[in-house]
Amino acid sequence: MRTRLLVSCLVAGVLAGVASTAEAIPAFARRYGTSCQTCHIAFPKLSPFGEAFRRNGYSFPGKDEDFVKQEQIPLGQEAYRQVFPDAVWPGTLPASAPLALGFNGAMTMHPSRSSGAAQNDNRSVVSLQDLVAEGHLWAGGAFSEHIAYFAEVTFSAQDKTAEIEHAELHFNNLGLSPHLVNLFVGRGVPNLTSFAPHSSYIGDTVLPSFAVTALFGGDGDSAFSTMGQYNLVEVNGMAKGRFIYSVGADSGGSFGTHTTQNAYAHVGFKVGGMRLDGEGDTTGNAQKPWAENAVTVDAYGYRSVSNTVTADLMMSFVDLIYVVGGHVRGTAGSFEVDGGVVRESHSQASVAGVGVKALALYSELSYVVYPWLVPAVRVEYLSLAPDGADHINDLRVLAGAVEHANAAPTAGWFADGSDRAAAPTPGSAVTEFESIELGLAYAF
Repeated sequence: MRTRLLVSCLVAGVLAGVASTAEAIPAFARRYGTSCQTCHIAFPKLSPFGEAFRRNGYSFPGKDEDFVKQEQIPLGQEAYRQVFPDAVWPGTLPASAPLALGFNGAMTMHPSRSSGAAQNDNRSVVSLQDLVAEGHLWAGGAFSEHIAYFAEVTFSAQDKTAEIEHAELHFNNLGLSPHLVNLFVGRGVPNLTSFAPHSSYIGDTVLPSFAVTALFGGDGDSAFSTMGQYNLVEVNGMAKGRFIYSVGADSGGSFGTHTTQNAYAHVGFKVGGMRLDGEGDTTGNAQKPWAENAVTVDAYGYRSVSNTVTADLMMSFVDLIYVVGGHVRGTAGSFEVDGGVVRESHSQASVAGVGVKALALYSELSYVVYPWLVPAVRVEYLSLAPDGADHINDLRVLAGAVEHANAAPTAGWFADGSDRAAAPTPGSAVTEFESIELGLAYAF
């Protein structure tokens, strides 16, 4: 099985797997004067309390101001609250910059030089090309008890580019009862489940991440993905600590300026364990804060109209996409199992006008031996059904990246940015041991 090893917040250790972006950062640890393990199990995975902190718009359960340890600079007199909106609301700024830095990458080993992943890495057995692949600059904090922010700029060592991955404003507790109505505005990932987008020990995202139009010759940067980071406006909230919802609109994955026609909605509920908002009885197990006995069920739908271009940027086409999916997480003490299904329907997945139906099934099993040692295995199955053609299937076992494929789409499996089995000849199949990755990630 693949294992993740976490040493500390300052030196986040050696991780077997590709490290992901974080949803809680050292800047938050400094704000509240607490350990990173208050919210994390093994970076970037969040504990039940960490998930509650994220769902609350990066605010501690209860009265957030009571937990802030970092010195704050008031931006106005407290009396201004009484005369608002005739005066500016008296927010605050931290006395020190609310910033954090992080780096991640991986050493890759290919057991077979003939595997698809090895061919994509110039038939190398060992590659240090991506040992330090990305750098991250994070910012996080709050302007007031109702307004929090989270931002991330990612620098790519290989492409020599910088990208704004997150620039989020969270307006919290806007309804009649706590957590019922929140507003999320900015750039980020839509909330399609009750959990953080990167809430997986072994995969980059908790939901399978693939871009169908890229697999059929479209430009990857403009291809739609359910886990894409887009400009968005979202209303979300929780009721009675057990029910959760979100509904929003986003810019989607399109080329050039266009009218936003992308909308999504999500509902979920949790039985057992810590409440979704982290309030109420939170005694739990102080020695094992990740351990709980609970089941969380989510369902979501997504509609997108994406203006996509071909990989050579010469021709464009419009793809109407409908997505429905469901996710279940069950925990029994230190055991956790995640699973779900995603169904996508594309009206035009290629410039040739071919419609495609995609089905993704996934499951992940993990056990927390120690907070720095988590054996885990993940299985993903992707099936593509182009109009008038045979199904194309790929099975991935992410405990050493063993894969089985019966065919490949037009642009090959690598068009979706992941290590997948090499394209066999039509009608044949191949099983390959793609790679073993020893990752490195740290933040401070």
